[in-house]
Amino acid sequence: MVLWRALQFLTLIDLNMKNTIYLILLFAPLFLGYSSCSSFLDVKSDGKLAVPATLDDFRALLNSVDNRLAVPEGEVMSADQYLPDDEYDALFCQTDRDLYRWEDSPMIQECDGSGGWTLAYKSIYRANVVIKGVEEFEKINGASPLSADVKGQGYLNRAINLFELAQVWCEGVDPIQMESKLGLPLKVTDDFNEKTVRSSLRATFELIIDDLQKAAALLPDKQKSIYWASKVAAWAYLAKVYLYMHNYEQAKLYAHKCINSDFKLLDYHNVDGGKAYPFIVNGNPEIIYPRFLTTAYYSISIKVSRMDSILYQSYDEGDLRKSLFFNKNDNGLFFRGDYGGGGGGSFCGPTIAEMYLIHAECAARTGGLGDARHTLQTFLGRRLNKMPNLVDDRLLDQILQERRKELVRRAVRFGDVKRLNTLGAGITLKRIIRGKEFLLPPNDSRANILIPQIVIERSGIIQNPR
Repeated sequence: MVLWRALQFLTLIDLNMKNTIYLILLFAPLFLGYSSCSSFLDVKSDGKLAVPATLDDFRALLNSVDNRLAVPEGEVMSADQYLPDDEYDALFCQTDRDLYRWEDSPMIQECDGSGGWTLAYKSIYRANVVIKGVEEFEKINGASPLSADVKGQGYLNRAINLFELAQVWCEGVDPIQMESKLGLPLKVTDDFNEKTVRSSLRATFELIIDDLQKAAALLPDKQKSIYWASKVAAWAYLAKVYLYMHNYEQAKLYAHKCINSDFKLLDYHNVDGGKAYPFIVNGNPEIIYPRFLTTAYYSISIKVSRMDSILYQSYDEGDLRKSLFFNKNDNGLFFRGDYGGGGGGSFCGPTIAEMYLIHAECAARTGGLGDARHTLQTFLGRRLNKMPNLVDDRLLDQILQERRKELVRRAVRFGDVKRLNTLGAGITLKRIIRGKEFLLPPNDSRANILIPQIVIERSGIIQNPR
């Protein structure tokens, strides 16, 4: 319980002196919780805890399982999956019920684990500790490939978490209005006395881009473990972020760099569909960087939630994803295409397949229809038994439809709805609960969910308007 309170406290981001003292009293158990991973977590003979000092110490902080868990609220609200009425009634967490039907839930209570705000800001804090700590280490010991690698991981982790938060808690990006729109509290130090304020949306994305570019410069080309990011992971997130910002030239550039890396498309013709879950992380040549949705929200459990039938019907019979991604039985339509193998939270990291789709979309949007068609054909050759007719005046729509079908349950859809609606797509999300229709119209303020009320009360930052 003390450990839980310490971790919860990190999310309040209320950094006056009283809170600093409170944190000191609570933070020691957090360090002890890592004692199996790093020497700095051991208790010294005088009863005082050491602080992280070596590169192994900083690696241990970033190797936390929580650092691989992604913000889940967008997937809850995406409407790609639904619950039968009895399963909805059985949801034990009020926040889960509220998000599912796009109702304001200012408390954002802890469900079965940390919600996205709590989870992300804990990871950001750890990244800040690592970045500062490695910089101090390098002043004494000099820089090395290992110190650059560890620092690069810190920058990457901070950027990923800020990007995931921004897609849920901030408005979709309109490049002209970014300065006047609310962004996130940007924490770039481990100083708990630093006052917390909300930045502009422009400042938020400038930091995300800057962190990813620093990560790309520091990280090595390859890693021994897929769970430790290479520079290709930084390129992949740059492609994702630039796409979300409607900067298609830069998104295409970084997607192209990923496509030319050692990561390759998985040929679905060679995937064994006889398994309950046909895909796994290890050995999958597509996976650039593993990341998983936290299991905090029961409504997005692949064991419970059913898939949207209209989405399912959009897959042609010659589309290998129709059988590899879905299992249809008497209880409904279930998703089985999880790249994580169906255990724990669903996989939501970047893949080479996503990079092909980003490259194709950006080429189509910038007038390169031939390039877009070639990229899409290469991708579809690994997914379909028969190539569809790709028509220039419908090519962008076809690419977006393939993106929808490929990236299902990857924590991508909700961000796509927000970015496409800023372009006038007019996408309305809909769910029906016991015969009552619930709607989230385009650009509705409820798509930018409320910051947890306890954070507002303790920090005084501006709440999302309603």
